[in-house]
Amino acid sequence: MTTWRLKLEYDGTEFSGWQVQPGVRTVQEELEGSLSKLLGGDQVRVVAAGRTDTGVHAWGQVVSFRTSRSRTVRQVLLGVNRGLPKDVRCVSAEMVDFDFHANADVTNKLYRYVLRVSEAGTALRRFRLWSVREQLDLVVMSEALSLLEGEHDFTTFRAAGCVAKSPVRTIARTSVAYVGDEIWVEIEGRGFLRKMVRNIVGSLYDVGTGKRDPNWMSEILEQKDRDLASATAPAQGLYLVRVDYGA
Repeated sequence: MTTWRLKLEYDGTEFSGWQVQPGVRTVQEELEGSLSKLLGGDQVRVVAAGRTDTGVHAWGQVVSFRTSRSRTVRQVLLGVNRGLPKDVRCVSAEMVDFDFHANADVTNKLYRYVLRVSEAGTALRRFRLWSVREQLDLVVMSEALSLLEGEHDFTTFRAAGCVAKSPVRTIARTSVAYVGDEIWVEIEGRGFLRKMVRNIVGSLYDVGTGKRDPNWMSEILEQKDRDLASATAPAQGLYLVRVDYGA
């Protein structure tokens, strides 16, 4: 039996998220179907580093699975891509320690949310970022976001239906910066609650437009009440960029 680790990138636009669900198209279903063909019809179940929601993209999703079938790295990489649709690609494959687990062994994840300020909007990037009309003050946005760093109860930014046992999470690093004509909001941490990043960005947007003071972010965090925060930012701006393992 061999444990494999795959790194994926995908366009989440036409997927109902990562996790298999009856009657809808998901990334997990497409991947497991391709792997099953590659491995002679064996039923394959993959474990993902994180379950991205409907419309959310990934540059660096990581999955693991086990098989008794013998395949080379090249065979897995080419074979799985042959069976995948064009909006999902396996960018790397490797054999790893038998006990490796793509979710349980995560030490850090990097999520990036992409915005663009434009009165006209965008045609080509409409499914790749959140296009907003109001000017944003990145200085106050950065100040507000930094207040969320460290270990906190993130109930205020937790979506309804989240099944996590605890709302306590640790944000290791945050940043807000222009990259070309885009604004990148980056948040790093070991784990996140359902829609946590998008809920944070929704409130951060209100800070950036001057509707809220930067300190408001920490105030509502302490209140542990989702109703106090702003609306959830759209899914198309969010990317799972990187997953880290080890020290």
